Order: sequence, then C-alpha cells, then structure tokens
Amino acid sequence: MRKRSTDPVAIVHRYVLVATIAVAFFMKNVGAQAPPTYYGQVQAIVNKNCVQCHRPNGGAPFPLLSYKQVAERASFIAHVTKERFMPPWFADPAYRTFHNQTVLTDTEIAVLQQWAAAGAPAGNANEKAASFEKNMAAKYPKPDLTVLMQRPFEIPGNNTEQFRIFILPTDQMEERYVQGIRFRPSNLLLAHHARLMLDTTQLLRPDDGSVAGDTATAFTRLGVRLASLYWNGWVPGNMGEHYPSGFGKKLPAKADIVLNMHYSPSPVSATDRSSVEIWYTPQKPERIVKPFILDENWVVNQPFFIPADTVVSFFMRSPPVPTDISLLSIMPHMHLLGKRFKAYALTPDGDIILLIKIDRWNFKWQLSYQFEHLVKLPKGSVVYAEAEFDNTAANPFNPSNPPREATYGWGTTNEMFNLIMEYVDYKTGDETLSLFQEN
Repeated sequence: MRKRSTDPVAIVHRYVLVATIAVAFFMKNVGAQAPPTYYGQVQAIVNKNCVQCHRPNGGAPFPLLSYKQVAERASFIAHVTKERFMPPWFADPAYRTFHNQTVLTDTEIAVLQQWAAAGAPAGNANEKAASFEKNMAAKYPKPDLTVLMQRPFEIPGNNTEQFRIFILPTDQMEERYVQGIRFRPSNLLLAHHARLMLDTTQLLRPDDGSVAGDTATAFTRLGVRLASLYWNGWVPGNMGEHYPSGFGKKLPAKADIVLNMHYSPSPVSATDRSSVEIWYTPQKPERIVKPFILDENWVVNQPFFIPADTVVSFFMRSPPVPTDISLLSIMPHMHLLGKRFKAYALTPDGDIILLIKIDRWNFKWQLSYQFEHLVKLPKGSVVYAEAEFDNTAANPFNPSNPPREATYGWGTTNEMFNLIMEYVDYKTGDETLSLFQEN
C-alpha cells in the first residue's frame, strides 16, 4: 500500500482538491433540486388533469388555463391534491386503470407541493405545453349535426333537484353511423349529469320535459322498448367520445334522442337548452360499437328491493357471451343509496378479468370509464357485478329522512343497479389496441 505524503504543501493541495470536488458536487445537486416551474412541469399536469373542468363554461368554479390563474391558487391546489380531494376520481386504480382517469401520481403531487412552496415560479415560457383549446379544436372539428332541446327548460328557483326527460328529434330519415358524440349543456352551473338513449317509435315525444319516473308518461304507460338504453353519457368534465377511424356507433333512421337530465338545486330560476353534437363516419365503419347492458333483471338475489334502515347487497350475473368480444368502456350506475360497486368477468378457462371497483360511490360523478386497451372477453365468459346500497340514516346522501323503502325507478327516491359496457366484435390483436389515442 502506498504511504500517503506528509509534506505540508502536498497536504494543502490534497484538501483543496477534496474541497473543490465537494463544492462541485454540492452545486450540481443544488441545480438538480431547483424547484419545478409552471411552464416546465406544472402546466402539463394541470392540462392533463384539471382544465377539462377548470375552464370557461367547464363546470368548475374557476378556470386554470393561464400561469396567473394557476399561480394565484398554488397553495390551494397543493392542498386539495395532497389530500386527493382533487381531481375527483372514484374507480380504484389498484384494481384497474383507465385511459381517462385523473389520478395524480405521488411524483405529480410532490411537484405541485414543491412548486407552491417555492412561490410558484413561472419558468421559461418557451417550454409551455400545447393549450387545452388547441388540443380540443384538433380533436373536435365542426360537428356534422347539432340537435337542440325542443325548447328551453325553465329550472325552478325553489332549491329542488330536477330529474327530467327531454325528447330531441334528430330528423334523420336514413340510418347513419357516428364517430363522435358530445353533449353540450347550456347551463353548466346547474346541469349535473345526463344519459342519452335512443327511441325510434316516436311515441315518447309527449314526454318532453316530464319528470323522470312519472307513472303518467308515455314511456311508463306504453312500455316503449328503446332502441338504445345507453347511447352516450355526460358528467362535468366529460368532453364526449370520438372513436378512431374504422369504429362507429349506429344512429337509426328517424331516431329521437331521449335525454335523462339531472339539474342541481337552485335558489333562483334559470333556463337550460342543451344540445348534442354528432360527427358522422365518412362511410360505414368496419367495427360497430354496440352496448352490453346489465340491469336489475339480471340480479340473482331478487327481488330488487331495499327496505328502510338496512344495508343490502345485490349480485348480478350476465349470460355467457355468445362470441369473443372486445370491451371499449364501462359505466356503473346507481342512485343516492349506492355505496360500493364492483365488476369482473370469469372466462371458461377460469381466468378472472378485473373490470371496475368503486369503494366510495358518488352519485354526482358517474363516468364512462374508457379502458386503456380493448379488453377481450372470450366466448362463454360471464360478467359478474356486486353493489351495496345503504338505506339508513347514516347515509348522508339518503334522499328520504327518515329512510323509506326503495325499489327500481328513474326518480331520485328510487334506485337502479346498472352496468353499461360498450364493445366491438373481437379481432386478433385487440388486446394491444388502444382505442382512445391522444392527438
């Protein structure tokens, strides 16, 4: 082993060298730990997860489209994201992830925390991400057809929730196929959520503006069978669906759009005249998007009845799928008594395909969950769903005080247990095909 020099000059040189290396290492790490900036990191996080609601007429109480708008709320954003109160998302990402999920990673939350703590620095504007408006303009060009509610709806100013049915005739005399659908409420302050269905009988037109679930409606009296129980759905933040080339959804000839609309309570009178924007496919698509719907009729522990002051679970089982199919999306649906929801599929080989799990059901946020890739269900697979309903006074969302018995119905005091899926016939390679490509 070489003996270290004891020469004083050599010792000084050695310590100077060590100090120089230490300073260089420290300065390098200081640079690496420089706080994140808005244009460098934060804007991309906000654009991806927040601005679909936080924009003008987007449903949220304030926009987050500019540095100034985000910076002045930096501490608030850091707090609500750290608590995972925002962005709202209720499907368990450990069970199944989705293309359209808004779940911040631990790293993203840390970036927002560090940025707020550093005083919300702007950074280099040359690094700014593409604007939300530019992305949406590219994704949604001018629609081929816009269908308006027949007349404005007067929302009463008596602080009551409104569940209404509207009939929107499309006046299309021949069958068409659509590549995109977007619901556009005109009153985003009070529009809460909507479900779009299709009727080809034209017998429901007298129901326009009626209360959902009213026994006097033509729907109830005539037992009308809808052409589609689910054609599209909307909640705040939902920007519509636009399928890639070769995919499309059928719009039957002479179809009326049946709009099941929920408005939030308002202390003052207001109006809404919502519309539906439709984009046609240039030709009949090779792959037709179809609904796969399970409802209360498929509950195995009948009757679908929820006594007062009880917590009860129901279980649903589909018939075996008759052929290989590929799922595009999934949408659970319950009302205010809903507590938990879980769905999965069992293949003939005994494999379990996890579909969705929601441990904290929230009636106010009912999304169409888009799978990251098409999900194959082999022929003979069976879909199972489990739902828990809380009809006790401990449920803060219970619409009845004291609790009252509940069963099936469209009204707010009734209940539903639905699982709505969209699918196409299976093709080899679907498992790796991403349907919802980013632009």
